[in-house]
Amino acid sequence: MSRSIVFASVVAPFFFASLALLSPACGTSDAATPAPTAPRTAQPASTTDDAQAVCVAVFSRSRTCTAQYIPALVDLRAKYDKPAGVAAEVAANRDAVIAQAMSEWATDSQPAAIDAGCARIVAGLSDADRAEVGTVQACLEIQDCTAYTACLMPYFESRFAK
Repeated sequence: MSRSIVFASVVAPFFFASLALLSPACGTSDAATPAPTAPRTAQPASTTDDAQAVCVAVFSRSRTCTAQYIPALVDLRAKYDKPAGVAAEVAANRDAVIAQAMSEWATDSQPAAIDAGCARIVAGLSDADRAEVGTVQACLEIQDCTAYTACLMPYFESRFAK
C-alpha cells in the first residue's frame, strides 16, 4: 500500500482548509458526544496565515484522536476507492490497512510534517475552499474524539464524492 492512504487527505485542499482553531485536546472518554447537527458558521480563512492556522489545528486535533480518526478515514477512502485500489485492500484486510495508515500517520502527523503539508495545501486553496473553513472549525470545539471524528467525516465525504 502506498503512503497515499493517509497523507493523500493532506493533499486535498478541503482537509487543510479546515484546520484553524485548535481546541483543547480530545478527551479519552468512551461516551460519545453528539456531533452538532448544524455547525456554526465561522469566518472563512481569508488569508494564507488563517488557512495555515486552520490546517494545522485540524491535523493537530486529529492526531490527538488518532484511534478514532484513522479507521474512519480509511473506511471513507474505501467507500469512494480514493486512492484507487484502497477499497479492495480494505475488503481484503481492513485491519492491515488501518495498521499501515497508523504507521504512516505516526510520521505524517508530526508538527514539522503538518506544517509542511499545510503549506503545500494552502498554496493551492481556492476562494471557495477558504469560504468553507467554518464547517470544520465547528468540529474543533467538540471534546470527545468519536464525536469530533464523526463531525469531520461528512465534510470529507462531500469532497470524496465529487
